[in-house]
Amino acid sequence: MYAGHAAVALALKTRAPRVPIAVLVAACFGPDWVELFLGLLKGRGTGEVYSHFIPAVLLGAVLAALLFELVFRRRGSRWIAIGWLLHWPADFLTAHKPLIDPRGHRIGLDLYNLPLVDFTIEAALVVGCAWLYARTYAPSRRQRAWVAAAAVALAGIQGVLDYGLAHQPWREWNPSLAQGWWQPHLTVAAAGNAVPSLRMALALSPSKPTARARWRKTDPEAW
Repeated sequence: MYAGHAAVALALKTRAPRVPIAVLVAACFGPDWVELFLGLLKGRGTGEVYSHFIPAVLLGAVLAALLFELVFRRRGSRWIAIGWLLHWPADFLTAHKPLIDPRGHRIGLDLYNLPLVDFTIEAALVVGCAWLYARTYAPSRRQRAWVAAAAVALAGIQGVLDYGLAHQPWREWNPSLAQGWWQPHLTVAAAGNAVPSLRMALALSPSKPTARARWRKTDPEAW
């Protein structure tokens, strides 16, 4: 998720007037900054898994809140932590992310591979959060126009990204909420003695490798 993280920062600003909006935006993108830094040091695959698994996200939220307290000497550090923590559930909607083991199973709704759905959700989030921000900080028509322009810009950036995703030849939707070896959540009785299982899209990991998994096999630094 890209524009959605910035939208979350706008919404948090309505609850944290003493926290600069730029700092909130940085916090909401926090795990991505960690991924970039680790990726430069250890490789792209390592940067992603060690920045987005839940223990790392929790640690990052605590450290970011403490850093805000040390630098700004004002209240509001909890909103920095909240912004950092909200990154993971936002990414859960759009991709596959690790849970408690950075090299273990990954879950997510993988909406990047449904670009139109992804754009609709992120644009709606941008509009809703921008409305909350405008209601709190933009009393005049001119100020509201600036907020609307920012929302349009964010939605436009997301539209360009989703347009690019829509034209990838390997695009395949693979939502996953459980490991592939788990028993399915739904079974149906057959005419004979066998009871074949029905693979539910959101119950089991995909049987085919995702584009990300195929990429990892070709990237010597991914693991």
